[in-house]
Amino acid sequence: MRILFVNHTSSLTGAPISCFNLMTRLGIGFISIFTTKEEGPIVEDLIRLGVKSYIVKERGFLGLRYIQTFLKILKSEKVDLLHLNTLTPFCKYAGIAGFLRRIPIVWVVRENPLISRSRRLKFWLRLLSSKILFVDKDTREKLLGSEMNGNVEVIYNGVDVDTFRPFESKLLFNMFNIDFNERLIGYVGLITRRKGLEYLVRALSIVKKDYGRSKLIIIGGYKNTDEAYFLEIKNLIKELSLEKDVYFTGVLSDIREALSSLDVVVLPSLEERCSRSLLESLASAKAAIATRVGGTPEIIEHETSGLLVNPRNEEEIAEGILRLLLDNKLRQKIEKNGRLRAEEIFNIKNYINKMRSLYLSLNNPKCNP
Repeated sequence: MRILFVNHTSSLTGAPISCFNLMTRLGIGFISIFTTKEEGPIVEDLIRLGVKSYIVKERGFLGLRYIQTFLKILKSEKVDLLHLNTLTPFCKYAGIAGFLRRIPIVWVVRENPLISRSRRLKFWLRLLSSKILFVDKDTREKLLGSEMNGNVEVIYNGVDVDTFRPFESKLLFNMFNIDFNERLIGYVGLITRRKGLEYLVRALSIVKKDYGRSKLIIIGGYKNTDEAYFLEIKNLIKELSLEKDVYFTGVLSDIREALSSLDVVVLPSLEERCSRSLLESLASAKAAIATRVGGTPEIIEHETSGLLVNPRNEEEIAEGILRLLLDNKLRQKIEKNGRLRAEEIFNIKNYINKMRSLYLSLNNPKCNP
């Protein structure tokens, strides 16, 4: 089966990484082709693996150039099925081309269902999709409400529990010359406003009053459009006199060792769907604190596999951090249960099997491997 995967970006962020993992793990009988509108590390990695990739840059009036280009790709590549990986206009134009060629379309929704873009695209989502996939129940309910039929399904993101696993690392201590007696609190992800990093920085200021030997490591980079927010965070760090307590790694192509250096992981998001960094933290047996937003409560069981706190609340974040740093039994219980939850519910092997079965159910039987 020949599948065209479409994602609007090629960066090392959640949606493209999920797409990459899926494309490269489907196995015998499946041929993956990738299309995006920009160059980036995902395209580079796919090309190294021999996966054919297209970069479609010219939108044209009303997206007509996009549609024309997708029609050519679908025809020349003899595509059997179209996988749209984000609820974006770029994927909509690919979907129109697939619809015109009567190709089965799987459309994944992993975006905030309440923003205007998601609402605007809901019409096209219903019209074009053979199957609508949501990465969490919260997104499905907020976008479609009680509307349910056979072409709607929830399949959570998967994490490779063999790649992300518990092991000891001193990478961050060595990278920043930090004393080994310090405790490391970490954030993993994009530096952007919806991630609520200002609340984590303020929480660190509270934590240090009761637990002085603690540092915050921010793992990840920011897009050009988020530079102003990054500077806000830097200024806040300065205002709170935390310049010697907060470190930025920038983008890391492999976060496993950095993640394994941490004692506690915090995801202070204002909005979140099915966070890849949170799944990777659980698989790495890291005690996690996350805000009670979006799909996050479907990942973490409060007090069992992590701690849930209210968004925009540095006091609750600080309280959670202190509990995990001071209560070894609680932290170890959460680490163990988080790892088990990743293995049993979010294992990428289960995810791949579900996606393979879904693709085969939509494809013409004569094309089945």
